Amino acid sequence: MMQISFSPELIEEKEEKRVARGGETIDLFRPNESTAPMRKTLVALIGLALAFLAPKTSAKFTPNATILFNKDEIFEIPGLEVMASDKYPHFTTIETVSRTKVHRHRREVIAGPIYDWNSYEIPFQIWGGDYNFQGLIRRGIRMWEESTCLRFRENMQSRDAIRYVLEKGDSCFTEYIGKNGGHQDIIIGSECAEEYVVAHETGHALGFWHTHQRPDRDRHISINWKNVMEEATASFMPFRSMLQAFGIRQVSPRRVPYDYGSLMHYHAVAHAVKVSDFTIVPKELKYVTTMGTEKMAFLDAKVINDIYCPNACQGRSNINCLAGGYPDPNNCQICRCPEGLGGADCSRLQPSSCGGEIHANDQWQTLSSPAGKDIHCYWRISVPEGSRVRFRLSDGEFPCSYGCQSYVEIKHKLDVRLTGFRSCCYRPKEDTVSENNQIFVIYHPNGRTARFSLRFRRQV
Repeated sequence: MMQISFSPELIEEKEEKRVARGGETIDLFRPNESTAPMRKTLVALIGLALAFLAPKTSAKFTPNATILFNKDEIFEIPGLEVMASDKYPHFTTIETVSRTKVHRHRREVIAGPIYDWNSYEIPFQIWGGDYNFQGLIRRGIRMWEESTCLRFRENMQSRDAIRYVLEKGDSCFTEYIGKNGGHQDIIIGSECAEEYVVAHETGHALGFWHTHQRPDRDRHISINWKNVMEEATASFMPFRSMLQAFGIRQVSPRRVPYDYGSLMHYHAVAHAVKVSDFTIVPKELKYVTTMGTEKMAFLDAKVINDIYCPNACQGRSNINCLAGGYPDPNNCQICRCPEGLGGADCSRLQPSSCGGEIHANDQWQTLSSPAGKDIHCYWRISVPEGSRVRFRLSDGEFPCSYGCQSYVEIKHKLDVRLTGFRSCCYRPKEDTVSENNQIFVIYHPNGRTARFSLRFRRQV
């Protein structure tokens, strides 16, 4: 982790404020003057509810507590087989609870609607920290700029701005979900300063709720409440249940598929009393290490582009994007494509030096990873229309981490916009069958020693 210098004299002394985190951007509501009173009422009601539900000591959130395990210490999961190196870093990414500090205040949360900024230009300020910290913040927000139309403008005079504040310690969090008006602080602790943490917390300020708190989350995950730290209970509650407690109805449903690979999804052992057991269990266990990623998902960026610049390419592009792609608001002459797809209209395989097109037949074939640590490979394995691809990861070895920094990903769903299941700790023991006539295999060792073998054939 980068060393960040902490300068107390550069950091504003202010009253503590903390947030109980919410769900996900699937419900969109654009505020105006007539809805402002309703918003204040929502804030007050939900804040009171969470103050009652939460324990007296508020949770402090810290990412990247690194724990080293031996291979034989990883716990068994039915239907999955261990696929890890002899020793590996087990990252607890994004907002793990710490009990080391007491905050005497009422928790606040904005629940239900998303409150967006009025422009694709987002004012921001950086308070405290040295050159390294300021560079870290800019790299974190650049993750959003590279994938969306958003542009963050540093403006120390703006009265409405996201304010990145360095604090000593291991606490990283966002004050509000969406725009609240005035200075909205994103606290970055000196011990949890990472680019993806900045991007995750910025996502909240832009209007994102946590994926694992979506109203439909029970179709996709189960919560192991017995292993959830008491301080973190509110971080696992679906926000619809909080609204229903007050008879408040959601408005303007925005349908976005549930994506285990969203930047806004907790990992499997987040807020765990015992890291030897899960707090979040995916219904499809093969996605267990997909959750908690440090990368931005295709749908994360698409939701923001749909909200902040839906007409950016109107009248400027005649391109017809396929496979769920859309005209890139940063360059309307090309498509933004789901990972694995490329070409002008997303009809081709994403270019790479070590992948390619493979046509499966009725005989078992094997795809093995090429040598190299700093490579990115894309394969498409296809069969004729009406057939399916049957496949299994027959072998592999990766540094194991929840969120998978080094992995092989297989996209086998009909909706190619969704993140595939990423394997770095486990691999399914049984065969998997694609939902249509193709699968995409994505290999990102990311500078680490790794390997995999995939067996596949056509299934009629």
